[in-house]
Amino acid sequence: MAADLAGCVALITGAASGIGRASALAFASAGASVALVDVDAGGLAETGACGPRSGRCAVRGPGLS
Repeated sequence: MAADLAGCVALITGAASGIGRASALAFASAGASVALVDVDAGGLAETGACGPRSGRCAVRGPGLS
């Protein structure tokens, strides 16, 4: 049985690929709001686009301030 993370927030670094992307998608699928951070803007946009539409997702790439 998957965890219900509704109401939780997860900050995922390295979310553009690999374990970071897998973690971001898993947290979002479990209902968490996710904040995605990575220096790879293209990969980060892909991760943000393939997440569940029911959750909330904030994406930050290069040029963070």
